Amino acid sequence: MRLINHKNPKIRTHLVIVNGPDSPFANDNEEFISLVLSTGSVISGITYINVRAYNRNTLIGKGKIDDLKTKISEEEFDLLVFSHDLIASQERNLEKILKCPVIDRTRLILDIFAKRAKSSAGKLQVELAQLNHLSTRLVRGWTHLERQKGGIGLRGPGEKQLETDRRLLGVRIKSIKSRLKKIEVQRSVNRKSRMKSAKTVALVGYTNAGKSTLFNALTSSETYAADQMFATLDPLFRPLKLSSKDEVIMSDTVGFIRELPETLVQAFLSTLEELCSADLILHVLDVSNRNLYENKHSVEKVLKQINAHNVPVINVCNKIDLIRNQSEIFSIKDGVQVSAQNGLGLDELITKISNVLEPKRTLKRIKLELGQSRVRSEIYQLSKVIEEKVNNENEIEILCEIDDISYERLKKNEKIEAIQSKIANH
Repeated sequence: MRLINHKNPKIRTHLVIVNGPDSPFANDNEEFISLVLSTGSVISGITYINVRAYNRNTLIGKGKIDDLKTKISEEEFDLLVFSHDLIASQERNLEKILKCPVIDRTRLILDIFAKRAKSSAGKLQVELAQLNHLSTRLVRGWTHLERQKGGIGLRGPGEKQLETDRRLLGVRIKSIKSRLKKIEVQRSVNRKSRMKSAKTVALVGYTNAGKSTLFNALTSSETYAADQMFATLDPLFRPLKLSSKDEVIMSDTVGFIRELPETLVQAFLSTLEELCSADLILHVLDVSNRNLYENKHSVEKVLKQINAHNVPVINVCNKIDLIRNQSEIFSIKDGVQVSAQNGLGLDELITKISNVLEPKRTLKRIKLELGQSRVRSEIYQLSKVIEEKVNNENEIEILCEIDDISYERLKKNEKIEAIQSKIANH
């Protein structure tokens, strides 16, 4: 699989931006250029091509291909990068005709993820996505594995080279999935442990919306944050102190992008599951981005795809310091306006998080029988216990602060009695 060589910062790319009947909007071109620059490569030129219909063999027509041939002969560059996704046959045909390496947007995004991955889990997830993508366009791409292992005993009776490559690819994919399954089990255990100890708040947002900067500002952390796409791949967890002095666990996750390749969504499913189990999602929006609404929709689409769309959401309108006129700030329903960089609006955001996660509590004195040990344990999990004693009737009385939802949950499963109740003072 051909990827951009990040060790060579002088690699020259020529971009082919194809605008066709399914192109979302022109400003998507800016994002594509930013993606290419994120690899560290140099853009030597850009060709804009408008097509009414796509050629099933080469995506673009013969006349446009001839124009590219001329540019290849006149310019010096190492790689052609298409803004539109190419099917396997189109990629092969273009490389054969143009005699130049060709990749598409999906391969480009996979490459950026490979560059950003730091942990062993992140690297495995990216490799799995790359191999799943490669499996759809395998011709002779994996013959190097045979050389690495000497080629003895690898090929079955009557097996052709392509069949050998596919088998080697399948073996590697199976091995990675097995290793990721063990990581997923461990993450699940850790997730359940966190859920028992505190409520969780997950940050999501379009790539480069300022999630990591907000994460650092809220949790007083110094995790890596940069003005670049996909700066965060591995989930990060830090405690966040709320206005009520209680702590919640905040997580920062991978940023999303429009038309995120399905292979990446599937590979990072265990990471994205942190969102499904969260008590609250903070959707970070870059209000200085002209494509705000499109980016917001793209994130919401992925949340629905992974079944996290039912988790309560607070829209965080970030980067308000970059808006010259306050009237320019887009109207987002229930949005909290902040600047993670300058600390503006963070107190208001923490208050709103507290209000969502900590509904008004009532001070209740609950009476239990001695044998109700299970409900006693639940009371300690769901409420703030102030006092516990055994009364003259040999019954347990627990004085606690508990919200109405948790109390109704207790009543639904157990026979309990509240003998005293009043609004808790804070």
